Amino acid sequence: MSINSILNTSLSGLFATQTALRATANNVANINTPHYSRVVVGLEANTSQGQTAGVTVSGVTRVVDEFLSTALRTSTSNASEFSVQREFHDRLQGVLGDPSSDSSLSSRIDQLYTSLADLALNPADALRRQQTLSEFQSYLDQTGVFQAQIQNLRSEASQQISSGVDSVNELLQRIHDLNPLLVNQRISGGDSGGLEGQLAQALSELSELIDIKVDRQPAGSVHISTGSGYPLVDTSLSQLSYVGPGLVDADTTFSAIQVSRVDSETLVPTSTKVDIEPNIRSGALAGLLAVRDTQFPDLADSLGELSAHVADEFNRIHNAYSAAPPPNALTGKQTIIKDADALNFTGDVTFAVVNSANELQASVTVDFDAGGAPTTFAELQTLVNGASGLNGAGTLDLNNGVMSFTATSSSNSVAIVDDPTDPSLRAGRGFSHFFGMNDIIQGEVPGIYETGLSGTETHNMGAGEAINLRVVDANSREIITVTVPVTGTTYNDMIGALNSTSTGLGAYFTFSLDANTGALSWTPTPGFEGAGFQVGTDTTLIASTGMSFTSAFGMGNAAQADAAKNVQIVSAITNNPDLLSLSVFDLTGSIGDVVLTHGDQRGALALQDLENSLVNFADAGELQGTSVTLSQYVSRFLGNAGLQAARASNFEEDNLALKQEIDQRNSDISGVNLDEELANLIVYQNAYNAAAKLLSSVQDLYDTLLAAV
Repeated sequence: MSINSILNTSLSGLFATQTALRATANNVANINTPHYSRVVVGLEANTSQGQTAGVTVSGVTRVVDEFLSTALRTSTSNASEFSVQREFHDRLQGVLGDPSSDSSLSSRIDQLYTSLADLALNPADALRRQQTLSEFQSYLDQTGVFQAQIQNLRSEASQQISSGVDSVNELLQRIHDLNPLLVNQRISGGDSGGLEGQLAQALSELSELIDIKVDRQPAGSVHISTGSGYPLVDTSLSQLSYVGPGLVDADTTFSAIQVSRVDSETLVPTSTKVDIEPNIRSGALAGLLAVRDTQFPDLADSLGELSAHVADEFNRIHNAYSAAPPPNALTGKQTIIKDADALNFTGDVTFAVVNSANELQASVTVDFDAGGAPTTFAELQTLVNGASGLNGAGTLDLNNGVMSFTATSSSNSVAIVDDPTDPSLRAGRGFSHFFGMNDIIQGEVPGIYETGLSGTETHNMGAGEAINLRVVDANSREIITVTVPVTGTTYNDMIGALNSTSTGLGAYFTFSLDANTGALSWTPTPGFEGAGFQVGTDTTLIASTGMSFTSAFGMGNAAQADAAKNVQIVSAITNNPDLLSLSVFDLTGSIGDVVLTHGDQRGALALQDLENSLVNFADAGELQGTSVTLSQYVSRFLGNAGLQAARASNFEEDNLALKQEIDQRNSDISGVNLDEELANLIVYQNAYNAAAKLLSSVQDLYDTLLAAV
C-alpha cells in the first residue's frame, strides 16, 4: 500500500467519524425534543480496484418504524376526536349540574310538585301561590338556560371548526414547502434529519386535526391524503375552506367544509371546491362536527320534547279549572282555525259569565254531538253570542285564528268549562285547552302540532305561494333544495304536493296527516334514513291567521328543539297570582248561584297529580318514544346527557391509553437512548483518534523520506 493510500484512508476515517460524531451529538442534544427520531450513520468500506481505500458514509438515516408511526398518527386522531367531544360534554354537564343537587332540573320539578302539595293545603294563601309560581318559573328558566347553552356550544364548535381549518391549511402548506427541501437533501446526500424532524412535527399536529395517510415517495417527499384517500398534498397543494354562521340556532344551516386545489404561491383555488366532510373520519374536526351536527342537536330535540309536554300537561290542567273570580276576558293562542272551518269537537262545553262575587250571570252549554249542533266555528259563535246563548252578557270571537271570550261588563268574568263526564275534545284537547284560553305556560313555539284538522278541509292558501325546503343528511349537509308550490284547495292536496317525487320531497320522505289528531308526520324513504329537512323560506299564508303551512304543522328539524325556547309563565298570572286557576266550576248552579269558590284545592291537587301521570313522548334524539311521567322523562334527558358525556370520556381514555402504548413502543425504536449514544460517542472518538494517529504516522513517514533525500 502506498503512503498516499494510507493518507487517503486516514482522511476518510476522520471525515466519516466526524459525521458520526455530529450525528451522535445531535441525538444527545434532542433527547427531549418531541417527535424527534434518532439518526444513525451508515459506514461502509470504500474500495478501489478491488482494494480497500478507507471508509465512506453510506447515509445518515432516521430510525423509524413506519408501521408504528402510522399507528401513532391514527391513535392520535382518534384520541383527539373524543377529547374534543369530552371537553364540550363536560362544559354542558357543568351547566346541567349534579342530578342529585337541589339546582338540577330533576330537583326543580320535584320542588315544583312539593310546592303544589303545599299550595293544596291552603290555596287561598297569596304567599303559597307566589311560591308556586316562583318554582314554576325556576324550572322553566333552568330549561331555557339549557336550551341556550346547547346552541351556544354548537356555535363555539363551529368557531373551533373554522380555527381548525386554518390550522390544517397552515400545516399542509408547511409540508408542501418541506417536500422540495427533502428531495434536495436526498439528491445531495446531505443530512435530512432536521427536515425530517420538522416533517414529523407537522404530521403529528395534522393528525390531531384530521385523520391522514402518509405515502413516502422514492425521491424523499411525502404525499398526504385523508384516511379515506382524498389527496391533500402531492405534486400540488390543497386547502380547506369553511364559512361559519354568525349566530347558531336549532334551524341553522351550516356550510360544508370544502377543499380545492390551489396555487402554491398565491393560494388561489385552481379547481372546483368539493365537500370534504365525508372524508373526515377522525381527529378534532370530526369530533367538532359530531358535537355540532349530531350529539347536541339530539339533546336539543329531547329537551324540546320535554318542554312541549310539560307546557301541554300543565296547561291541560289549568284550562280545566278556573280562577275565583276568573278574568274579564280569556284570549287564546294563535291557531290556523277559521270561521268556516269544521268544529271537529265532540262532547259538551259550557261558556259562562260570573260577577265579582262568583255568582253565575249567564251560561250556555254546547253539545257538539247533539243533532242540530253547530258545525262550524261561525255557527258556534252565533249560538254562544245569540239570544239563546249568553244574550249579550259575553262574546265569543274568533279573529284571525285567535279565539277570545269576553264579558260585556267590565265587572264580570268569564269561564269555559268542560263537562266532567263528556268533555269537549278536539285532537284530545278540551275547548279551552285546544285554543290556549287559560294557559299557564307559553313558549315561542308550541312543540306539539296536533291541529285536529282533516285532510279534506280547505287550506285557504293562495296560488303563487310556495315553501322552500332544504333536505339535509344526518350531519346537516345539504342534499337538495326543493320549492313546493301551493297546490289545490285542501290539505290533502298540499300533502300530495309534498309527496310528489318531481316537485316535492317524495323521493326522500313520505308525508301523512293523522286522522285522529290532525298532526302532520313524515318518514324518510329507504336509503335516506337519518335525513331531515329545514325550512328555507315559506311564503304561504293560511287565510288571515298570519301562520304559514310549515309553522302550523311544525315542519323542519328545528320545530321540536325550539319548544324549549323562551318558555315562561303567562305574564298576567305572574303579575296577579289570584289568576292561578284552582277552582272547580259548579255546572249545576243556576243564575245567581255561587259557582266558584276562592280557596278550592282541587285544581292544586290535579296539578300535583301530574307527578304520577303518564305522558306519551315521541322519538327525540337518542330517546325513543315512550310513556312515562314528566319527572321520569327529565331523568331520562339528564341520563342521556350524562351517558353521552361518559361515552366521550371513556372513548377518550381508551384511545389515549392506546396512543401512549404505541408512543412508548415507537419511542423504544426511534427515541434516543443516552447510554447507547454515549457508547457510540466513545467508539467514534476512538476511531477518530485512530485515524488521526494514522495520519500522524503518515506525516512521520514523509518526514523520514524527506530527511533521507
